[in-house]
Amino acid sequence: MSQGIRAALQHLENTIELMTPKTDVNNTFVAIQRGDGYTVELNERSFQNRFFELTIGDFPTDDGATGISGRKRCRINCRVRYEIPADYSYLARMIGEDVSNLIETLKDPDYDLVNTGILSVIPIQPTFESIADISGERVAHILTIPFDLLFLEA
Repeated sequence: MSQGIRAALQHLENTIELMTPKTDVNNTFVAIQRGDGYTVELNERSFQNRFFELTIGDFPTDDGATGISGRKRCRINCRVRYEIPADYSYLARMIGEDVSNLIETLKDPDYDLVNTGILSVIPIQPTFESIADISGERVAHILTIPFDLLFLEA
């Protein structure tokens, strides 16, 4: 049993990687920044759709009744990179499908409590930002789905 933040994030990364997108099924979700010390930043990747990372937005805090339950809460950001295709409408619809699929996958109750400690995932409003190259030309977008992760630390 290895409950805690590392086990929880690894479980969620593996679960997201198993998702099958509705559109552009050849570009599946690929986790980077997995805490192994070797990776290229998501913003610096190129020619990639659906590379993603789970980053800690707010570090864990006690979320238990009077501080004795061991339950922790922290904000996690699921960030997904999308390259800009020629048809922006196509991109927007694909991302819309992915947002819906990601939220349902994150809320899936198969959290493997004994091994991960995950009690609940509470998604928050997604955001979308552009990434520009050094000349200022927009080259990609980053979708961010923040969520609160409730877990046990053992």
